[in-house]
Amino acid sequence: MNPDDIARRERQLAGTPWRRFLQTIPGQMLANPPVFRLHQELLIHRDHRVLEVGCGAGSRLLLLDNAVKFERHSAAGVEPSPRLARRAGRNFLRNARPLTAFLADPAALPFSDASFDMAVCGDLLRFLDVRGAQAALREIARVLRPGAIALLWDLAPPEGRFARWQRFWLRAYREDRIAGAKSLMSLAERSRFAYSRDAELRPYFWPPVPRASFIAGTLPPGWRVENGNLIPPPESP
Repeated sequence: MNPDDIARRERQLAGTPWRRFLQTIPGQMLANPPVFRLHQELLIHRDHRVLEVGCGAGSRLLLLDNAVKFERHSAAGVEPSPRLARRAGRNFLRNARPLTAFLADPAALPFSDASFDMAVCGDLLRFLDVRGAQAALREIARVLRPGAIALLWDLAPPEGRFARWQRFWLRAYREDRIAGAKSLMSLAERSRFAYSRDAELRPYFWPPVPRASFIAGTLPPGWRVENGNLIPPPESP
C-alpha cells in the first residue's frame, strides 16, 4: 500500500473517537456482527494457525481467540497502518494471549508458503486499486496450506431501491475502489485461488450499506475444479 492509501485507511478506521470505538470489541457488535460466528462458520479449532490480513486494532482476532482459545500456534494479524498495528500489538499484550501483530504490506506478507490453515480479510480491499488487491489476494493464497480457505468481505456498491441512501453513507469512501462480490471472486480466481463462492455474511449495521463477502479456497493435492464443483482424486486401485 502506498502512503496515501495508508493515510486514508487510518482516517476511515481511526480518524475520530467514533471510528476508534468501532475498532474495539464492543464496536465490532455494530461494525462486524458476523465476526461473532466465524469460529462456527469456518470450523476454527484451537490448534489452527489463523491469519488476519488487515487486522485493524486486533479486536476481531481477540474475539476469535475468546471463542476458540488458541493453543499450540499463535494467530497472526497483519496491518499496513503503523498506528493501527501498534494498537493491535498493545491489545494483544494486554490480553496475554498467543496473538501477534505484524506491520506489513498485504502485498508482501512476511510468512513462508503454506504457513496458515485459514485466513480472514475484512475491510481492506477497498483501500487498494485492482493491481494492489490482486497482489494481496495472491499473497493470501500463497501463505495458505493446500486445501485451506480465506474469508473476505468489504463494502458493496450501492444498488437497488436504497441505492441513494447507500450512496449517502458511502460519500466519504472512494466508490471506484468498492467492488461487488462477483467482481472480487473473479479477481480471487485470477490470483492463485482455485475457486470461490459467495459467503452471504450478514447483518452489518455500520455503515448501513451491504457488504460483498466471499470465500476463496486453495485445492488439496490431487483435487480439481470442474464446472464449479470440487472433484476429489480418483481412488487408488
